[in-house]
Amino acid sequence: MKTGTIILAAVLIAVAAAGAADAHKQSAPNVREFVRIQGYRGRQPIDVPVVRTAELLVLGQQHQFQATTWRRFNLDDKADSSSEEVATRFTLQGDRATLQRFSAARPEQLVTILAERRPGSRDLFVLALDLCPPN
Repeated sequence: MKTGTIILAAVLIAVAAAGAADAHKQSAPNVREFVRIQGYRGRQPIDVPVVRTAELLVLGQQHQFQATTWRRFNLDDKADSSSEEVATRFTLQGDRATLQRFSAARPEQLVTILAERRPGSRDLFVLALDLCPPN
């Protein structure tokens, strides 16, 4: 065998081995979390403490939201649940009917939002929205 052929064969074996190693790498998990937010679009009742004030962008309009509850639930064991970001502006994403219900909520109605988000993102993908009282 010629030296050039031996070198070419060695290079091909090395490339094939590297490709096989890449095929067994596991992709990074899709880190996400659920957020449960409860509060009022307007002023909260006097006897109810606010834990966080946020601006929510819904259907192109800004809404002040006084959160009486703001809880995060990580879905990844490796995610750091102790670090809470200090973002105050979020965009609600979801189906139009649900977002319109939020926009139409009266200031005294208690709004509960269950949303999914990626940590660090300011987009909240609404899974469920509840108004109390409902009318």
